[in-house]
Amino acid sequence: MRMVRPARCARSTDALSVVLPPRAAAPLPMPPDADLARRLAGTPLLVALDIDGTLAPIAPTPDAAAVPVATRAAIARLVVLTGVHVALVTGRAAADGKRMVGLDNTWIIGNHGFERIDTHGMMAVDPRIERYGPDIGAAAAALTARLGDISGVIVENKRWTLSVHYRLVDRALLARVENEAEAVARQLSLRCIVGKQVIELRPPVDVNKGTALLDLARSLGIVGAASAAERVGAVLYVGDDRTDEDAFRLLRAARPDNVTIHVGGGTLATGEQTAAELLVPDTHAVLELLVWLAAER
Repeated sequence: MRMVRPARCARSTDALSVVLPPRAAAPLPMPPDADLARRLAGTPLLVALDIDGTLAPIAPTPDAAAVPVATRAAIARLVVLTGVHVALVTGRAAADGKRMVGLDNTWIIGNHGFERIDTHGMMAVDPRIERYGPDIGAAAAALTARLGDISGVIVENKRWTLSVHYRLVDRALLARVENEAEAVARQLSLRCIVGKQVIELRPPVDVNKGTALLDLARSLGIVGAASAAERVGAVLYVGDDRTDEDAFRLLRAARPDNVTIHVGGGTLATGEQTAAELLVPDTHAVLELLVWLAAER
């Protein structure tokens, strides 16, 4: 018998994330100051970037989103630098994330950490979630049927996770969309998480963008230790949504010198403050940061 999970979709970060003392994020100075330049000077350097809302401006539908040419060029400059590793971290399927950025020799962490494409193009799926593929398929079928009469709803089956996009939905119908998603998640014992204009259904496995990034950093020889004697390399993570908060919290807990940047004003839709250390206002500012970083390296 399956264990029934709570009915309501979570509106905060994963329970897996650690809790840090409240500390308001500060605007990122451009160009970055000497301390930040020092923290990003380590080798190896892992540059980890969310895609939608971070590299690509938010679009009305997932298919309409695109990474600007200038941003792709800045990432391409980083990819070829000695000692620099680039990871694209996304809630999209990993293959879709790779398509959006379109650059070789990058790591792609997709489906919020459940799958990863390495720099040689090889896909790996967390074995703990493989048995949930049929449940995600069943959830997609159920929600497509239940929400089919609501204009603007997009049910996206990403095999290991499911997204219900509601950016184009009449505001008066949002409660129904969430209630239906919660009901299906409860029925199939899936986790239900509200993001930025999207509801995510995921397997009940303790994996998120933060755990996936720490695993990658360890595999690259970047030690997440606070001790200066143990310090090896550096990690930068930039993201804009609630699911990026898991990465902000875990990376900062692993080592305070890891650099975490939130795209936006720092206040989440829930009213909570981001766990990131620094803020940039928009995707253009992310491009400016990447251009600076490539020049510094």
